[in-house]
Amino acid sequence: MTMSGQMLFSWLSNDPLILLYSTRRTPDFGDLLPDVRLYRLPLYHWHVSADQVEEYHLQELARHPQHVLHHLINERNVWLALQARGIPAVFCNHNAFLDERVFTIPLERNRRFDAVYNARMNPFKRHTLAREISSLLVIGGVQADGDSHEYFDGIRAAMPQAHFTHATDPRSYSAEEIAAALALARVGLCLSACEGAMYAAVEYLLCGLPVVSTASRGGRDEWFDSEYVRIVPDDAGAVRAAVEELIALDLSPYQIRQQTIHRMWEHRRRFLDLGQAIYCQEIADRDFAREWYERFFNKMGHWRVPEAVMDVLGPDTSPLS
Repeated sequence: MTMSGQMLFSWLSNDPLILLYSTRRTPDFGDLLPDVRLYRLPLYHWHVSADQVEEYHLQELARHPQHVLHHLINERNVWLALQARGIPAVFCNHNAFLDERVFTIPLERNRRFDAVYNARMNPFKRHTLAREISSLLVIGGVQADGDSHEYFDGIRAAMPQAHFTHATDPRSYSAEEIAAALALARVGLCLSACEGAMYAAVEYLLCGLPVVSTASRGGRDEWFDSEYVRIVPDDAGAVRAAVEELIALDLSPYQIRQQTIHRMWEHRRRFLDLGQAIYCQEIADRDFAREWYERFFNKMGHWRVPEAVMDVLGPDTSPLS
C-alpha cells in the first residue's frame, strides 16, 4: 500500500469527539472537520521544532476556534519549549502506540543475519552506512511519497551481500510479518540523521534486539539506553564495529524488551491521563484507559484519505478504530 495522499488517523471517542491523527504538510484535513467542540490530538511522524508546532496550533485554532488541540510530542526538548510557551502538549512519543503483543521475542529464533535494517527506500534512510556488514537483512520497499525505485536499485548494487526482502516480494508487509523477519537478526539499525521517532527503532527493541544508531533528530533516542544501544558517527566502519561489539556482548533480549516496555508505559500513562482529563472536563462518567485498551491496535491509526475522516466516525460512544 502506498501512503501517497493519505493520513494516519483514528477516532478515539465520539462523545466527546476525540481524534488522534498524524500531521503532514499535504494532505491535510483542511475544512473537512466540523466546527463543533472537537478534541484533536496531533502526533508527528517527522521532527518538528517548537516554532513549527506553535505555528500549526495557532493556524488550526484560527480555522476552527471551537477545536481543542493537545499535541503529542516525540522529543523532550520540544515538549519543554512548548510548555514554556503555554501550548498544550504532552510528552508522548508515538512509538508508545506500537503493540508489544505483536513485536515479541519468539521462543525459537534463527539469527541468520548479523543486522537488520527496516526502512523505506528513501535517501534520508542512508542505507549505505550498512555496506560493510557482511550478513545484512534489509526490510522495506517503495511505499510512500519520496521513495524511489532508482534509489532501491542503487543500494542493491552498492550492497550485493545484503538480502532485500522487497526485491522478490514488493508488497506491503504486515506488522506480524515484520516481527517474524526481525527474529532472523541479531542487531537492529537506525541510520537516518533526521525523521520522526522511527517506529522500527522500538520494534527492534521490543523483539529484544540491541540497536546501532547514528546521531539523530526526531525522538528515537528517547528509547535508547547505553547498555544495549550504540550511537556512532556517520561512518560505515563505525556501524560495522558497533554491530560486532553488540553481538559479542550477547545481551539478554528479555532485559532489552522489559526496559523498553517500561518506557512505553511512561509515555502511555501521560496519554491516558490526557484522555481521562478530557472525559472529566466533559463530565463523561467513563474510564478512558479501560476503553482505550479494549480497542488498542498497532500504531493506533489507519492510513486513509483525509476525505474519509467523518465517514469512519461510528454511531456508538466507545473508542473507534
